[in-house]
Amino acid sequence: MRTWIASLAALAAVAVGSIAGTSAQALPIAPEPVAPVTGIPQPCASTFPFPDDASIDEIKAQLTANFGFQLAGSQWTAERLPSIKILWETLDAMECTSYRTDLQAKVNGNVGINTTNIRGYAWGDWSLTKGNYVSLDFAKFQRALDSGDEGRLTRLVAHELAHVLNSDRYSEPQYWLDFKKLYAQEGRFSDYAGRKVTEVFADVIGYYVGRCALDNPYETGEHDAYYAYAKDVIFGGKEFGPAPGTAALNCTVPDEDAEAPMPGPELEAEWLEGLGGE
Repeated sequence: MRTWIASLAALAAVAVGSIAGTSAQALPIAPEPVAPVTGIPQPCASTFPFPDDASIDEIKAQLTANFGFQLAGSQWTAERLPSIKILWETLDAMECTSYRTDLQAKVNGNVGINTTNIRGYAWGDWSLTKGNYVSLDFAKFQRALDSGDEGRLTRLVAHELAHVLNSDRYSEPQYWLDFKKLYAQEGRFSDYAGRKVTEVFADVIGYYVGRCALDNPYETGEHDAYYAYAKDVIFGGKEFGPAPGTAALNCTVPDEDAEAPMPGPELEAEWLEGLGGE
């Protein structure tokens, strides 16, 4: 009798285990949601979390070790820590894609980040202020931080890095031929980029990552083709927020008087002339 009862118990245990296994297969455990970072609703899961308790020198050393950028400039200071953190977290937010390695490969890994005062109204540039460096003006970044337009800064970082990615355009690589064809069809994208194709390219990427940037052109519903290009060609299918028009973005709300990326048409000619040497 005891043997028979024990057999029944064993069969019951097998059946329960089988049912549990089937249920586990039918209802897989959902992955942990990725917390948004400043300006980016759906970043990559963090590869290199920002070291909040580290010194500025330690942060600089880790930034170079983790992301491969040499550093220069005078604005790597405790005062500029919020801007440094946005730069770090923007890089980390794209780290599950090939974006960083792709752009570094265009210049054999010889690209750095320079933080310095940039003349005029520009907040950043590629290889103009300092050759082979993306220059960022963290003093100007503070104005966006003060107005709550943090998405502008993530957009700017991705935008300037896009100029590095695009630095091989004169050899007419396929991605650039495809983009020029797309630009001929779609035309103007943002007020900042105007009708300069290299700036349109950089802003298509910048606003794709910095979805929380004030007045993001993608949210107008008019630029699905540019969105698809950034998604499929540049980021291998990774999206940094819900597809435009499908869900509300998880973003901070900038102040009503947050400034636009361009200061006004009176400086447009000077701006375009300066970009000629990018």
